[in-house]
Amino acid sequence: MKETKIHQLAVFNHDYRDVKIYNRNEKSFRRDNLHSLTLFPTDQILLAPILADREGCYIHASGVVLDNKGILFVGHSDAGKSTMVMMLRDKAKILCDDRIIVRRWPKGFKIHGTWSHGDVPDVSADSAPLKAILFLRQDRENRLIPIDRKQESIKRLLACLIKPLVTADWWEQMLTLVDTMAHEVPCYSLHFTKDGGVIDLLRRL
Repeated sequence: MKETKIHQLAVFNHDYRDVKIYNRNEKSFRRDNLHSLTLFPTDQILLAPILADREGCYIHASGVVLDNKGILFVGHSDAGKSTMVMMLRDKAKILCDDRIIVRRWPKGFKIHGTWSHGDVPDVSADSAPLKAILFLRQDRENRLIPIDRKQESIKRLLACLIKPLVTADWWEQMLTLVDTMAHEVPCYSLHFTKDGGVIDLLRRL
């Protein structure tokens, strides 16, 4: 019978405040430019449940701070997240173009930058109050359309959550968090072109 070897192990305490990660390969950890801080294929599967316990989530989105306002551009691959960041590169602080942390604080929701970038390597650990959630759609004109149906916003947000090794508790926490987010933060469908004209719309938010 072939022996099964454990190459890496993560052990959490009950409230995810303490974690010990065991890995056989010390050389991998000491290398520069790690793809993952934990040496797992992705840090996100570990961070997502930690965030859930703290009213936070990891989401497929790019985020910027424009005129001191946090703006979240939500969408899967090819939705235009990196395109929006490129257009705003000289006009806003870029938090990340592909993965953003959203967390609820006593004074409201904030977006937080991460290191998990896509095509644009600009990242920041900064945060900002979340002013608007924008679901991206590339189009022939620039339009900002309010989404009045909260259930529609909830459905779109849930589809873009980054999911860990999911549990019933995690889903319950996420459903509560996303419902609150959709009711407290204005949501829009953002139709945009690549001519940069959309920036004027964003400044009016």
